[in-house]
Amino acid sequence: MEKTTEFVINLKEQTTDVAEYQWTLDDGFFGGIEAAVVQQGHVDARLAVHKTSGAFELEFRFAGTVIVPCDRCLEDMSQPIDAEGELRVKLGDDYDDDGELVTIPYSDGKLDVAWYLYEFIALNIPLRHVHDDGQCGGDLDEILDNN
Repeated sequence: MEKTTEFVINLKEQTTDVAEYQWTLDDGFFGGIEAAVVQQGHVDARLAVHKTSGAFELEFRFAGTVIVPCDRCLEDMSQPIDAEGELRVKLGDDYDDDGELVTIPYSDGKLDVAWYLYEFIALNIPLRHVHDDGQCGGDLDEILDNN
């Protein structure tokens, strides 16, 4: 992904107990992430960063749609996204991500949340995504109806 400061949260300089952020993630965002699952979409993302003793609790909230290929006809389809995600982050000596707790160096104190935004969205796409009956492109619906 092209480096940008739009999604960088400066935890070290957070002075309030809760800081809130919001973004509209569009085709530019999804196309800029080097992953194949989602390349297009329009998702409103909100982030609340709660400062606690020794750590930060990040609460993500997503609502919108992404474009994914239909598993039957392979044509693009709109997939609604309505999801939440949480992440715990602390400041420490070295960077570490054990899956439950992310440690970022105190000397930097900044966390780029772009990948986390994308990952939470991608993980909330159903494993199977197909058009509603009768909506698949080409002759596929007719073929399926005759079998």
